[in-house]
Amino acid sequence: MNDSTELEVPDDPWMSHAFISKLMTQVSLPYRKPKDGAKEVIRRNGSLTVEFHGGTAGLPYGKYPRLFEMYACTMVKTGDPSFDPASRILNLGTTFREFLRLINVPIGGQQMRNIKQQLERLFKCTYSVDNSTEIKTEIKNVL
Repeated sequence: MNDSTELEVPDDPWMSHAFISKLMTQVSLPYRKPKDGAKEVIRRNGSLTVEFHGGTAGLPYGKYPRLFEMYACTMVKTGDPSFDPASRILNLGTTFREFLRLINVPIGGQQMRNIKQQLERLFKCTYSVDNSTEIKTEIKNVL
């Protein structure tokens, strides 16, 4: 590619712009597998402290949990028909392969196992959020 005009932008609307939660812009899930099989990670940014508690499978890490969070936030924020605000349900397709196509992830054997494992870890993970200062305290548990 010699010129930026050669860059192809995917036709999918969610790929032209995306959203992520404010929380995930300040702290994030681990990028690499936590050492010693840790099931909890604590992230801090100023007065914000977030504890990520992994389920029985462990903590989610890497790009796929982040990609899913970005996809989910984007579908909700843009009012995509796959999200029903009344029931708060996000339709991810009828099959796992269909879902991978929705998020533009190439489908392959080992990659599918890795993505499935990371998404299972993400869905079992809980977040404890503490944004306390000397003036106010704000604590939330996000399931």
